[in-house]
Amino acid sequence: MSPSAKRPFEGSLDAVTFDCWNTLLYEENWPAAHGLRVAELHRVAAEAGHATTHEAASLAFDSAWSRHMQLWREEQATGAVEIAHWSLEILGIELHGIAFDRLVHHWQQASHTHVEAVVGSQRLLQRLCSLGIRTALVCDTGLTPGRVVRSHLERTGLLDLLEVQIFSDEVGVPKPHPRMFRAALEPLRVAPERSVHVGDLRRTDVAGGRSVGMGTVRFRARFDDLEALPEADAVADTYTHLGGLLGVADT
Repeated sequence: MSPSAKRPFEGSLDAVTFDCWNTLLYEENWPAAHGLRVAELHRVAAEAGHATTHEAASLAFDSAWSRHMQLWREEQATGAVEIAHWSLEILGIELHGIAFDRLVHHWQQASHTHVEAVVGSQRLLQRLCSLGIRTALVCDTGLTPGRVVRSHLERTGLLDLLEVQIFSDEVGVPKPHPRMFRAALEPLRVAPERSVHVGDLRRTDVAGGRSVGMGTVRFRARFDDLEALPEADAVADTYTHLGGLLGVADT
């Protein structure tokens, strides 16, 4: 039986934790948000008296983002503040105080109008809550911090359906570090072996949930992670499919 065909969790669940990006929420237009961030970096450079081209600003931002992603893979939490420092350093610009804070704030908010809930997420969360199954979010952050992610969740009707929200910029480490998952389970007072984590990435979600003894489901409706790493206990293609795997299908 393939992982996607299993129903290993039915009747044994106290809690379900969810990844955020490409699981509960997705960014509709990353290139648009990227363009806004590069344009702001270019504007700040010009305002600071540096004759930087738009292309140079883009290359600086992309290099800083790559550094962030590499550190993320090494389980180090960085975000807009660090990425801004690195970008400005590449461009040879010193920026402090209000001007620097304004750049960081702009980058943190750049995706605000382009974030939507994954189809079916709200309905399944409502179903879990109605059955008394506890829910939590376990989210890695990058340019968009937990403070802003909460606003996305509230706007899309998901925030009140997640009893606990855990963010890497607030905990200090990203997934798959066990601290992220324990921070979600401890306030709920549920045992890991009676909990399931749902997310799209094998390295962070599957490995992280498994490291603390949780069941795992890889959710591939928005992104199908084919990295050569261990598979989850089950694989879901949609939220309807996920509800069936969890044994909570709304009949």
